[in-house]
Amino acid sequence: MRLLILNYEYPPLGGGAGVITQNIAEGLASRGHQISVITTWYEGEPEEITSGNLRIIRLKSKRKKLFQSNPVEMLSWMFAAKKFLNKHLLTEKYDLCFANFSLPGGEVAYSIKLKYKIPYVLMSHGHDIPWFMPEEMMWYHALTYHWIHTICLQSERNYIQSEEMKINIDSFLGKSFNSKNKIVYNGWNSRLFSPDYNLRSNKFTILFIGRLVKQKDPLSFLKAIRIVKSEIPDFEVHILGDGKLRKHMEKFIKQNDLAKFVVFKSWISKPEMLCEYRSASLTVLPSLNEGMSIATLEALACGQYVIATKVSNNESLIFPGENGEFIEKKNPRDIADKVLDFYNNKFLSNYLIPTENLNKYHKLFEWDNIIDEYEKDLVGIVEQIKLT
Repeated sequence: MRLLILNYEYPPLGGGAGVITQNIAEGLASRGHQISVITTWYEGEPEEITSGNLRIIRLKSKRKKLFQSNPVEMLSWMFAAKKFLNKHLLTEKYDLCFANFSLPGGEVAYSIKLKYKIPYVLMSHGHDIPWFMPEEMMWYHALTYHWIHTICLQSERNYIQSEEMKINIDSFLGKSFNSKNKIVYNGWNSRLFSPDYNLRSNKFTILFIGRLVKQKDPLSFLKAIRIVKSEIPDFEVHILGDGKLRKHMEKFIKQNDLAKFVVFKSWISKPEMLCEYRSASLTVLPSLNEGMSIATLEALACGQYVIATKVSNNESLIFPGENGEFIEKKNPRDIADKVLDFYNNKFLSNYLIPTENLNKYHKLFEWDNIIDEYEKDLVGIVEQIKLT
């Protein structure tokens, strides 16, 4: 199979969506499929690199930051991708296009379907489908509603990562199109992410991971830490991420005398992230919405106890009292209570997640198994198209 993958974010650019795309691209390439990824160039990265069956092509656009983009930058990449593909597809042939995000990736895929008759599948990562994040994305979705609707209807398959996302996109497209919307969970790489309890710090250390934006609700987290500091005299908070709320968070930290507890580490490399997972005591993820959180998966894979909201696929990953707890959205008091309960009843007694729990999820959500599912479905789509 010759597969063209479109994603304006690909490591080192982007967050979870880029990681997912990388795992799918590398996994399919390792199985003999010819994979070309069209993504965004960033300073220090080669414009094109080929390794075995995997070819990465990075296009220059208005992108300025590694882990943050905006609609203008996305449109810039979209136009650059269309311009590049109008030449590229004169000589290169593909069986299928795999687009990430309805906009901008899906729009590029739709345009080349019309011009070059290349069918496409679409992967949503949550917020790109109305009305998955209504508070934050209402006006954007109102303006792009019919555009996104057409793109999703014209795909051969729409991949989503959770039951919550399936309900949303089924409602968006209508019942007659439910069968084209398929859940494939995200995964973790157990060859990289696994526990090493010898590295666990003796100091109580809390991780917050993700973009510092409203969706991740970092301010409720900091309000909870303000409560926690009155009960625990010595602990650390490591914030792994960056975003537009950082200055507001720094102001809150200063006003509430939290500076000696909280450390911003911004975005770090995978080896550094692994070290954080292995050494920390607890991970707190108070997101308001998610596709399927890579941070949750990676933290659990490393033996982290995870306190999180009931978003994404968390309810099938977290078992209260065993490997984590659930918290109410936008509720600092509830977050603080769960953190303090973990500290008093688990951290102080050196609690570790049972091995059988870790082994079960390592097998179920291992990327090799996820790639099996994508490969089977994509090859089936290509074969079916050839028969019609």
